[in-house]
Amino acid sequence: MDITIPIEVDLHTKITESGTTEDTSLSSSGTLYRKNDAVYLRYVEVINETDKVNTTIKIQSDDITIIRQGAVSMRQRFTPGIEMEGTYESPYGPIQIATRTEKVDFNWNDAEQKGYLLLDYQVLFQGEEAGYHQMLIKLRGEER
Repeated sequence: MDITIPIEVDLHTKITESGTTEDTSLSSSGTLYRKNDAVYLRYVEVINETDKVNTTIKIQSDDITIIRQGAVSMRQRFTPGIEMEGTYESPYGPIQIATRTEKVDFNWNDAEQKGYLLLDYQVLFQGEEAGYHQMLIKLRGEER
C-alpha cells in the first residue's frame, strides 16, 4: 500500500471503572496510508459543534502510538506487557498518564479494503488506576 486510501472509521470504546461500564461510539471519515515500516490512520473526532480533535494512529507491529490534537491533546504509546508513560492535556491542564496494554491486534486487507484495530489496556492517571479500556476501530474503504 503506497497510496493514501480514504476510509470510513467506526470507533467503539468500552471503559470499565469502579464497577460501571460506559460505551461510546463515533463514526468519521479518514485516511489510511503506509510510510516506511508503519501504517498510519488519520481521522477527526467531532466532540460537539465547536470542538474537534485530529487523531493520528501510528501502527508498527504490536507498537501503537496515538496522537490527538485539538480540544484535548494526547500522545500515548501502547505496547503489550509494558507500562508506557504519555501526556494528556485538557482544558484543566496537563495530566500524567500511563497505560498497561494487554492486547493489540491490527488487520488490514488491501484487496477487500477493510480491517480493524483492537486495543485492550488499563489507564493510570498520576499512578492511580483509572479504568480498563477496550477500543475497537473498524475500517473500510470509502466508495468512490
